[in-house]
Amino acid sequence: MIQTIDIKKSYRVGEVKVEALRGVSLRIRKGEFVSITGPSGSGKSTLMHILGCLDRPTSGKLFLDDGEVGKLNDNALAEVRNKKIGFVFQQFNLLPRATALHNVELPLIYAGVRMRERMERAKIALEKVGLSHRLYHRPNELSGGERQRVAIARAVVNNPPLILADEPTGNLDSKAGQGIMELFQKLHEEGHTLIVVTHERYVAEFSERIIHIRDGLLEKEEETVNCKR
Repeated sequence: MIQTIDIKKSYRVGEVKVEALRGVSLRIRKGEFVSITGPSGSGKSTLMHILGCLDRPTSGKLFLDDGEVGKLNDNALAEVRNKKIGFVFQQFNLLPRATALHNVELPLIYAGVRMRERMERAKIALEKVGLSHRLYHRPNELSGGERQRVAIARAVVNNPPLILADEPTGNLDSKAGQGIMELFQKLHEEGHTLIVVTHERYVAEFSERIIHIRDGLLEKEEETVNCKR
């Protein structure tokens, strides 16, 4: 489903040139559950932003579903993100004054889905993550784990084939984090391709394969006990 060929990313901080990625080549199969891990500053979040079409590489090629997306214009990239990718972030990124239901229906508004269908699909997505009793609660009325579940519902409401999660348990206690990762495993079993960026080993071990990044390079890969090959 995803292939990168010699992806490099550099940027400047003042007069200093930072080489965030220094040539990363990898493949992720359709339906696979992969974790990307490494120490702070290793380039793992930069790689995730490129895989999610949120940023462009300085050089190299990115293929999604056999099509090269690295050279698409901004409007075309936005369409790819809306139709093919669901995002989950450490900070949840929810609208603070909106209900859980309205937060989840937002991608459907951008996709031009009519109100009645939006509401129904958003309710189904929230039920899927165990929050059918929290439809009209705002983020400040929810626990951290519940907020992340709302974010996951928002990520899957369009039924994207690919879900990207950047440190999804970073703001959660261990019990809530465990619940979130078990939810990701369920989504994987339903056919979604999942990529989780994390610095925590126990989180990475929920996946089938762990990709280790260090100093902007792919250091090694390993399969976990969950690998079905």
